[in-house]
Amino acid sequence: MKKALLITFFLISNICFGQLKSVIIDSETKGKIPYVNIWVENENIGTTSNENGEFELEIDGNKIVLFSAIGFETRKISSDSIKNTVKLKPLITELEEIVISSKKLTQELTIGEFKKSKINNYFGCGIKPWITARYFEYKDDYEKTSFLKTIRVLTKSDVKNSKFNIRLYGVRENGEPKNYIYNQNIIGIAKKGKKTTEIDVSKLNIEFPKSGFFIAIEWFIIEENKYEYKYTMEGSRKKLEGISYEPAIGTIPAETDENSWIFNQGKWRKVWKNNGGIKKYNGKYSLMAIELTLSN
Repeated sequence: MKKALLITFFLISNICFGQLKSVIIDSETKGKIPYVNIWVENENIGTTSNENGEFELEIDGNKIVLFSAIGFETRKISSDSIKNTVKLKPLITELEEIVISSKKLTQELTIGEFKKSKINNYFGCGIKPWITARYFEYKDDYEKTSFLKTIRVLTKSDVKNSKFNIRLYGVRENGEPKNYIYNQNIIGIAKKGKKTTEIDVSKLNIEFPKSGFFIAIEWFIIEENKYEYKYTMEGSRKKLEGISYEPAIGTIPAETDENSWIFNQGKWRKVWKNNGGIKKYNGKYSLMAIELTLSN
């Protein structure tokens, strides 16, 4: 286990053979697309394109590769057909309602408060990208402060200035995330150590949807986020080498799984129940430590 804290890694190592190398571009503008998350379908293998849209991926045999980027249609491609470029089509769908207007910030309301010092359980990322989402329900109390001003996330990073992405989703009938209420990347920068990372989104003028919405954290498998460490298994003195992609995201214990979802290999599913580990989390569900400031 990484250091003395409980960090839940969704992914494990996998031995792979054969290398794909390509650049991801916009099918219409031909511009390069950064931070595209890439999975091998039904496999624990994945990566993220860098700032220039470039990626390398090792796989064994011919597999289906899934490409996911905010603002673009998710695409599945057979690995043997991937050449020098991969084209993604811009997503043409109606966004969830966004209200844009001039406004003066005279009132604020904070929701989802957490105590940094009380949190010692985290979601972490191994060698494959994934997304975890937290649902925020709309309440009548938000009517006078219905615009999203800041998002605060508890992060813990072992590297300087690790990057992560924030996606904002609406809600499907079955309760899972669907569509975007904002269709561009919102990049967060986590400083080294245990920090409350704040992202100012006030200029986006996003109004809290009456149906509620999800805030999702997306990890990037990029070199600047990579952290290599050594660890030992219980009952053994042998030192093993591990890799994580920072930052880890703090979680709070929840009684139900209804507000916490995970996206991997192109599918959403509910978060799992914690078994063992830290006492106050045992038998409960992990909910990301996210605090929102709303304004008028």
